[in-house]
Amino acid sequence: MAQPFTRSAPWRHAQGLVKLSRKASNTALLCGLLLVAGILAATAWISLKDRSKAIASDTERAELLARVLEDQTTRTVESGLFILATMGDANALHAPGADLPRTEAFLREAMAGAPFLRTVLVADATGLVIASSSPQESGVTIDLLKLGTRPQKGKTTLGPWIAGRGVGSLRAGAPQGATPAGLGFIPLMRKFVTPDGQDLLLIGLINPDALANQQQLAIGQVGFSSAIASYDGKILATSQETALHGAQASDLPVFRTYLPAREHGSYVGQGLGGGNQIVAFRLSRTQPLVVLVEEPRDAAINRWWTEVQGYIWLSCAATLVVLLLTLVAWRSLRSREAASHASRHAQIRIAHSERELAVLMRSVQEVIFRTNTAGRITFVNARLASLIGGSESAAIGRPLQELVEPGSRTAVEGLFANGEAGGVRNCQAMIHLGTGRQLLFDVALVPLLDEGAVIGFAGSAVDVTERWVAQQSLQTELEFRGLMLEMNPLPISMTDMTGHLVLVNRAWEEYKGRKRADVMGLRLADFLPSEEAAVHQSADRQLQQQGGRVMFETRVLYGGQTWRDTRVTKAVVTDARGQATGILSTLMDVSDFREAERLTREAHEAAEEASRSKSEFVANMSHELRTPLQSIMGFSELGMLRGKADARLAGMFEDIHRSGERMLSLVNDLLDVAKLESTVGTFHLERVDLRGIIHPVLRELEPLLAQRKLHLEVALGDLPLTAKVDPVRFQQVIRNVVANAIKFSPEASSITLLGRVDRRGQIRLAVRDHGPGIPHEELGAIFEAFKQSSKTKDGSGGTGLGLAICKKIVEALGGQIYAENVRQGGSVFHIILPARGASETMPAELE
Repeated sequence: MAQPFTRSAPWRHAQGLVKLSRKASNTALLCGLLLVAGILAATAWISLKDRSKAIASDTERAELLARVLEDQTTRTVESGLFILATMGDANALHAPGADLPRTEAFLREAMAGAPFLRTVLVADATGLVIASSSPQESGVTIDLLKLGTRPQKGKTTLGPWIAGRGVGSLRAGAPQGATPAGLGFIPLMRKFVTPDGQDLLLIGLINPDALANQQQLAIGQVGFSSAIASYDGKILATSQETALHGAQASDLPVFRTYLPAREHGSYVGQGLGGGNQIVAFRLSRTQPLVVLVEEPRDAAINRWWTEVQGYIWLSCAATLVVLLLTLVAWRSLRSREAASHASRHAQIRIAHSERELAVLMRSVQEVIFRTNTAGRITFVNARLASLIGGSESAAIGRPLQELVEPGSRTAVEGLFANGEAGGVRNCQAMIHLGTGRQLLFDVALVPLLDEGAVIGFAGSAVDVTERWVAQQSLQTELEFRGLMLEMNPLPISMTDMTGHLVLVNRAWEEYKGRKRADVMGLRLADFLPSEEAAVHQSADRQLQQQGGRVMFETRVLYGGQTWRDTRVTKAVVTDARGQATGILSTLMDVSDFREAERLTREAHEAAEEASRSKSEFVANMSHELRTPLQSIMGFSELGMLRGKADARLAGMFEDIHRSGERMLSLVNDLLDVAKLESTVGTFHLERVDLRGIIHPVLRELEPLLAQRKLHLEVALGDLPLTAKVDPVRFQQVIRNVVANAIKFSPEASSITLLGRVDRRGQIRLAVRDHGPGIPHEELGAIFEAFKQSSKTKDGSGGTGLGLAICKKIVEALGGQIYAENVRQGGSVFHIILPARGASETMPAELE
């Protein structure tokens, strides 16, 4: 019978060790996970507990602030009541109407000690104000019912919150005007009787803003806000927006649930700032007032989170560490089994590593070698063999110094001297290749010691030919830059960051008249004039603070004798790390440029004078031409009247008259152009509403509109179009633009005139027609003198001066005029003027 297969005892022992190892690793993993869960649970419990403490702490703080504000508010109101009581007993108010100036002075003096009072006044039983701290309010009749319940004799009461600015809001029978939200006052009233038996009321108006300022100063903490309210829930003052003054808050839990059963308390819920607020309230001990202090619950939670997040992050870090340690322990236990299998392959891997190291030594691009104590090569890699030619064995046994150039052999031989001293020895050696090329190597050699005795040397050589060539190139470039600096015609200097001169060129020496040997290492203030040195120091400070470069012009002493206009350019010089190392300065003599500018300016002024002379000549000639033209037109009109019987003669006089009118229009346009260009001021600017000066022009043009059966649509808006213009000149612009639109519009069409104020406060006018339009390339040219659109040269056009005059007038008024075509047909002329506010002028009446 065959024997069953059984495993050997060592194998079973190994299997048992594997199972024990797996059981231990699983136990370690489970324990680590349980510890992580415990840490997370403890962190959550502590964080939530701290959160509850944070909310409780803010609640206690709100209650403390409510107590402080209640005491402060009560004392403020009681001080007002005390002041009224003191004034009611004063002799100055026993006959307030008898000596009104003295009474008003007394009221003002009493108010000086109560900055929270807006006004103090004395009124009789009918509401007539006998005296007031504001003299203009004396004699006004107020509605006493608005003040609330009147006090008994010798008593003082606190009235409700009243919207308004002051006594004017209490006038009897006066309509209630618009009052800004939150603006109001709280009346304090005291009744007293004069010696002659007259009942009078002493009234003080408390400024809620003063109470709000007191609240803001008392709170002084970010996140908290407060309010003072009456028993019925009306807000009298608040540290929040003043728009809440006078608001109704009776739906809050304070008034709906807690009052009047509790005098003070706190809760988390609805507040003035909305839901989810920490609210504390407290009743005044003597006055019908409630003080509210609240803070958003989210603010307390945010502060809690700011304080606890460090602990949470620390807990998370600890959890992560525990988790990592658990994983490391688990992995280490699991690695034991793998280690037993890995040991069998260790020798194989060592053999592979030795072979790979041999291959690696062959592929290294640096030269690696060993020598005996005499310096003969005992091992070399393939790199050296490839350099000298031949195989690696050809270099074995050769002295190392024979492989280098004769000039480098002494340095190489020195590497082998005194080998017992140990340490790394270095030198540079040149190797000549068979191709004729030379390479420079950095050679490093280390003695190999055995019990203090040298048994050989190990070394390496690195090809530094490229670095050596780069250094040579750099040196050449530095010499070239130095030469360029010396040959630069601009004076150049450089100072370090402390202001000491470290570099100048030859042009600087010639410009300043100083040798570089005399100024190197000195500050500019040591040898420059004080005013010139101060300019440089100011620019250097700016560069040290801001970096970059600066450019300015100043007067510089030239050659130590004359002052020249010089443009100075300064820039910060930085090193490879971006750190400032100095300030480079260049000088450029611009005295000749400034002289040329002066001559150019004089020539420009001469040209302007010639232009003014031309304009005056055109103006004079235009006036001279108008006199004979008037005669010609007069005689032509007379000829037209007398020549009605002869059609041919009447036609000739009509041609003469039409030509005269055209010539007169041209002369008038030339005269307008001359006036605009003349140096004599012909503009009389006024701040007016443009609507008032546009409508008369449109009425003048109504016959032309009716003749061509055109409809004019005008939309100038309801708001004033206020601008600073010359009314006559601006009417001329409107007349020319609208007349052009009438001239080129087809019969029975429409013309639109629009006006508005844009977002920038400019006034925009637009005149649109449905005519032939303007070629795109001529949109800018039509505003030049004697230029007309190619579509209007069929006889319907004018002299070509109308739009040029309009442009000169509008530009003289600080505006602009331009034209554009409309896709549906026609064109639009836009006029833009800078606007003036309504406060600068009153708008003109529309006719």
